[in-house]
Amino acid sequence: MRLAPRFALTLSGLAAVLTATALAPAQAADAASKPAVAPAAASQPNAATAAVIEVLKEKQKKAREEAAKRQQAVVEIDERDPVMRAAFRQAQATLDDFLQIAASRDPKYQSLSLRVGIREGKRKEFFWITPFQADGDGFQGEISNTPTRLRHIKEGQVWRFKRSEVVDWMYIDASRRSMQGNFTTCVQLAKAPPEEVAQLKRAYGLDCQR
Repeated sequence: MRLAPRFALTLSGLAAVLTATALAPAQAADAASKPAVAPAAASQPNAATAAVIEVLKEKQKKAREEAAKRQQAVVEIDERDPVMRAAFRQAQATLDDFLQIAASRDPKYQSLSLRVGIREGKRKEFFWITPFQADGDGFQGEISNTPTRLRHIKEGQVWRFKRSEVVDWMYIDASRRSMQGNFTTCVQLAKAPPEEVAQLKRAYGLDCQR
């Protein structure tokens, strides 16, 4: 599966999230009643998911090398895009449903993640946060993908954020082999080559028609 450098970088965050949650127990927040949710039992990803992780990790490495040579800035999300802003609203409108699933600690739910935007001066970049937990009136968790635009943010860094800052959520339902949420990625996929989109949707079980 050959991806354009910018497209591979855009989706590399998914590989980072899947890798992190495949190696550690899932952890999430129950905002309704408890300050934090205890880690769920660790579960190993199926063979198909593991293969996707390895492929995207390699694509991520090559894409970063090519982008560095060309000195190209990578813009993952365009907040001015009305379709992307609609994806943000959809994520906020369904956030309670996601948090209930996260709080269930059912091991069939894997890679539970929240996506937030982090600003550094005039620059802004969006990151997946996993694992995460409730923290006062918001959340805190680990940044799961490597920054491409921000200099003072690091992968693995603990970040605190408010509910209002969440722009997306996602999880994998292992029993159905499907990815739920991830509305922002669906918007990004709409602008990618159809053949690549079809392959990635099959690999992840991502349904963007819901």
